[in-house]
Amino acid sequence: MSQILTQALGHWDYTLLLFLRVSSILLPSPIFGRKLVPSLIKTSFCIFLTYLFLLAFPFPEQGLVYETTLGYILLCVRELAFGFVLSFVVTMFFDLVYIAGHLIDTQVGFGIVSVYDIQNNSQVPMTGNLLNVVYLIVFFSVNGHLKWISILYSTFAKVPVGHVQISANLASAAVEAFSLSFLLAVMMAMPIIASGLILELAMGVMIRSVPQMNMFVIGIPVKILVCLLVLILTVPAMVAFSNTVFTDMFQSVERLFDTFGVLQ
Repeated sequence: MSQILTQALGHWDYTLLLFLRVSSILLPSPIFGRKLVPSLIKTSFCIFLTYLFLLAFPFPEQGLVYETTLGYILLCVRELAFGFVLSFVVTMFFDLVYIAGHLIDTQVGFGIVSVYDIQNNSQVPMTGNLLNVVYLIVFFSVNGHLKWISILYSTFAKVPVGHVQISANLASAAVEAFSLSFLLAVMMAMPIIASGLILELAMGVMIRSVPQMNMFVIGIPVKILVCLLVLILTVPAMVAFSNTVFTDMFQSVERLFDTFGVLQ
């Protein structure tokens, strides 16, 4: 251990770049960077992973390629950009439950109801907050956090430290990931949206058949009851659907590797 620490101090530039990548990928992500976790624990975890990755990816014999301090700062900026982009994509896929929750609340009639989310420091839909809890439970139950660390490990093999190159395909890959996350959010909310539309159609037929019936008094409670019942019945399906979301999320992150570097 003392030998590794001595080499880390001797190659401080490489060690710092490695630490910047680890921290920029983990800390902004909604998985390891939650605000309820003390900063000391998060920083210590990043330092510990940096030490482990130093054992797996030793210092390059030829050293890092930079001539001036400005060149090294540019390398640091590239490492940070690499990590922040990956974390941003993961955040998009985690926030899709709030989009789905907003669509569901609007359909059910809970659009004006919201709860405060400490993680995002903002008001979020009530149903979205419930789905987020289910989402996190499923994520940790399928060892998604270990998969995320595994992806972090694979970044050093596919894009070596100090060799981050941003290509022109980054924007298109990010837009593709955003489009996919939004599509998955709509698919998650589709059962409740469809049931609400069918119920409104049925109420329209009833009000034509029985004009004396007050749909404003009867329709709203019935709509809330039916949509909540459909939501409860579709929770098992949403749990299974979450696995598909996680698979697409990790595939989108891995596709971003091609926009930053190639295997060397």
